[in-house]
Amino acid sequence: MRLFEVEALTVGITGSPFPILREVSFYVEPGEVLALVGESGSGKTMTALAAMGLLPFGIEMTGGDVRLEGDSLVRTGGTVERSAAQMSMIFQHPTSALNPTMRVGHQVGRVIQINQRLGRTQSLEAAVELLKHVGIPGAKRVARNFPHQLSGGMCQRVMIAMAVACQPRLLIADEPTTALDVTVQAQIFDLIKSLVSEIGCGVLFITHDLGAVAEMADRVAVMYGGQVMEESPVRDLLAEPRHPYTRYLLESVVREVDHRVEDIGVDFALTGCRFGHRCPYVHEKCNGFPPLVEISPSRRVSCFLKTEELR
Repeated sequence: MRLFEVEALTVGITGSPFPILREVSFYVEPGEVLALVGESGSGKTMTALAAMGLLPFGIEMTGGDVRLEGDSLVRTGGTVERSAAQMSMIFQHPTSALNPTMRVGHQVGRVIQINQRLGRTQSLEAAVELLKHVGIPGAKRVARNFPHQLSGGMCQRVMIAMAVACQPRLLIADEPTTALDVTVQAQIFDLIKSLVSEIGCGVLFITHDLGAVAEMADRVAVMYGGQVMEESPVRDLLAEPRHPYTRYLLESVVREVDHRVEDIGVDFALTGCRFGHRCPYVHEKCNGFPPLVEISPSRRVSCFLKTEELR
C-alpha cells in the first residue's frame, strides 16, 4: 500500500472559473523521498498547503482526494483533516513560521503537550531532548532563547524538531534550506535523511534546486502552472527527460534560457496544457487537457506527444 497519494487535486480562488492547481496527482511510498520540483509559482507550496488542510482564506479545494495509508483525509466541503502524527510540515521561512513572542523550547514543547497529552514540565524536558536530537548544541540554553536570537540554520533545526516531535508518517519539507549557506544546507539535508531513516516516514521534498533533487530524492514530480508534467525516478529523469518542460528546466541549469520564452509566464485561463503557449512541440491536440499517463514502469507524463516525437 502506498503511504501517501494525491489524486486529481484541484484548487482555485473562490468564485473563479480558473483553477490554480489542476488535477495534480502523485504518490509517496513508505521510506521514500519524493521531490516536488518546478520554477517559482508552479504550485508546489500550494499543493502542500492543500494536502495539509492549510489553504489561506479565499482559496478552496474543489476536487480530488488526499489519502494517507489508503484512508481519505478529505471531509465534506473539501476540507482536509489530519493529525500531527499523520502529517507535519517544515515551512519555507523558519524565522517567519516561528512565534516571535515565545521561547523556542516552549514552542516545541507546546507541540508535544497538545499531541501527546503530556504536562508542561514533561513537554519542556522532551523538547530539550528533541533539540539535542536535531543537532543543536547547548539545547537547554537555546530552548530559553527567542527565534530572533538564533541563526537561520538554528531556526530551521527548531522547525524540524517541531515537525518530527510526533513521529509523523509523512514529512513535508518546503524548501527547507532557503537562504542558508551551502554548509548549513548540507547539514539540514543529512539531518532530514537520518530522521527519515530513524522514524521510517515518507518525505515530500519541495524545491526548485535540481542539485538538491539529485542529492535528496528517490523520485521526482515536475510541476508547471499548477499541473504535474512528469513523474519519474530521479536518475531516469536526469538522464532522459520525457516532457518538453522538463527538458527546458534541465537545460536552464547549463545555459541561459531565451528571455522571450521565459517572460511569457503562466496563463491560468488555458483550457489545454499550461505549457502549450511556450512549448516548441505544441499542436492542435494540446488545446485539450493532457492526462498524466504511464509511459513505462514508474514513469508518468502529462503530454500528448509520443516518446519517439520527444527525442
